[in-house]
Amino acid sequence: MTTVRILRCVGQSFLALVLPALVASGATYLPMSDADLVAGAPIVAHARVIGSSVEAETVDGEDRPFTVITLSLIDSIKGSPGETFAVRLPGGRLGDTVWWLGGTPVFSPGEEVILMLAPHPAHPGQFRLTELGLSKFVVVTDDAGRRFAVRPAFSDAEDLLASKRTASPDAIAGARDAESFLAFLRSAARGDATAAVAYAAPLRAAAKWVNLGSREPGGGCQDGSGNDIPCLFRWFFGNQQPHSNNAVITVSGTQTNLFNDEPKCGTDANCDVQNAADAWHGVPSTDVELSTTGSPANVSVKLDATTSQDNGTAWNTALGCPPAGVIGLGGPDQVSGGPVSYRGDPNFYAVATATVSMRKVTCTNPMYSAATFRSAVLHEVGHVLGLGHPDSNGATPPVAVESIHSTTSSSDWSSAVMRSVISSDKPDTPQTDDIQGIQYYYGTAAVGAVPAADFRIVTSPAIASSPVSFADASTGGATGWNWNFGDPTSGVNNTSTLRNPSHTYGVAGHYTVTLVAGNLSGSSPATAKAVTVAAGSPGVCVVDPRTLCLNGGRFKTTIHWQKTDGTSGDGTGIPLTSDSGYFWFFSDTNIEAVVKVLNGCAVNGHYWVFAAGLTNVMATLTVVDEHTGIQKPYVNPQGTAFAPIQDTAAFGTCP
Repeated sequence: MTTVRILRCVGQSFLALVLPALVASGATYLPMSDADLVAGAPIVAHARVIGSSVEAETVDGEDRPFTVITLSLIDSIKGSPGETFAVRLPGGRLGDTVWWLGGTPVFSPGEEVILMLAPHPAHPGQFRLTELGLSKFVVVTDDAGRRFAVRPAFSDAEDLLASKRTASPDAIAGARDAESFLAFLRSAARGDATAAVAYAAPLRAAAKWVNLGSREPGGGCQDGSGNDIPCLFRWFFGNQQPHSNNAVITVSGTQTNLFNDEPKCGTDANCDVQNAADAWHGVPSTDVELSTTGSPANVSVKLDATTSQDNGTAWNTALGCPPAGVIGLGGPDQVSGGPVSYRGDPNFYAVATATVSMRKVTCTNPMYSAATFRSAVLHEVGHVLGLGHPDSNGATPPVAVESIHSTTSSSDWSSAVMRSVISSDKPDTPQTDDIQGIQYYYGTAAVGAVPAADFRIVTSPAIASSPVSFADASTGGATGWNWNFGDPTSGVNNTSTLRNPSHTYGVAGHYTVTLVAGNLSGSSPATAKAVTVAAGSPGVCVVDPRTLCLNGGRFKTTIHWQKTDGTSGDGTGIPLTSDSGYFWFFSDTNIEAVVKVLNGCAVNGHYWVFAAGLTNVMATLTVVDEHTGIQKPYVNPQGTAFAPIQDTAAFGTCP
């Protein structure tokens, strides 16, 4: 058995603030308007990520890894960090030590970002994010080619609360239009925060309970040699192996400036911590050995913390007025045993120690809601037990994740304690979704049979660069599926959680596809089947009145329109150059959309799609790479002015 040393502080969620009484819903962030975010940041930078490095820093007498992100400046919106600058973040891998402060923004080379920065207090020449996850936006292009500034730490609905936009009756849950957001930031940096920001509301998947290590088989850890390994977390109480001591909470400090809006504990923060221990311990049909008495004390709850447990990288001051920003962090610190199998999932590690820190708030008008704090502590102790945030996994845009074993409903998800946004009634006991997660990890009831995974390869023959479909044929009541298509070069597309997915193999060859099926009893053994992918031949775009063949005839381009009365049709294409053309819908004297496809392979390894429209009817522009069969639809919603499309990553199918 390999012992893996993993230092992990996990759990940033957020608080919704309703003035003046600080009645709020959520956990670890106090909401902050975009204007206040700009005002509180000495530097606002539009930049691109170059790369990263990891270095050691001593924390509490122990060397821990910190990641230094190097960026190149695109535009100085407020202040200036320099043409090339570095941002320091807690966490990373260094030798056999891994530390990850969950919710810390993740940066990828080439990523275009907008950051709110301040000089790092302990590292001259480096910068820190002023409010951690609140202070990072990523500029992305959606499937319609529109550019948005998204905040990966939050889903769209959470960001609506996090940015204090709920006060507006016209506010919608959506991502910020990138260009209008940049214009707002420039205006706000000059002291005028009245510029309007446009929002759109892309659909997001619903979320269910999930492990701290993400969906099975887990992720984000390394072994003693620095190799990436999947990981999941729980305490192994009693006689289980590897053994975890009972989880014993010790509290240091007292949370001050609480507003007494909670009848059970009032402003007694220790009472709220006791409630969290009792509430999780008291989940029926479980053995959660969590308490505030006994020894050794292995769960530290730090109240009124003025410095975060990462030497002040997350925060190094108390929150003043208005109280807005990061309010707490929490989760396991170390594991001491594993990997072992639990209910068929092979990558569990035993939690050994954990920490919860709650930031000091000095503001007295408004004060910090005691009811919100009570829910916050309950939420953070849930992280200690291994429950994660089900509604965001740090991806860009945020992606909902859920356990393969979850069977709860949408009404259960919305009220869960472990959501990044806790429901408005500020629950002080675990809710249905939370209970199912704890009963799965610590349940004492008899365990039934796991499913038997099986599937069919639907597409025959399988052709390179064309979708290959798979159909689930599992028996035994499967409720979740984890697919691996045996094609690691496809990156994130190499896996799927859909029941009946498809995958496009870029190169002919022999591949092994595996499926694991799960239900509330556990996970099945993996079932593997071979798929042989044959080489395909390039297709040919054929010009007709409704088709433009662009970029040397490689890209078939069409557009379909639909009016509000339900009538629809296809646009008529008129070529302009070998790369461009336009479409008309109702009259050949009335241009509705212009499109071009450019070869950007020498610049960024992609073909580019640009388009603009002079219409507000529903229109779907479809571009097909006839050499690969890959297609991209760009949808303009009904009643919406056609937004410009500038998709410089449309087709990664060079040459």
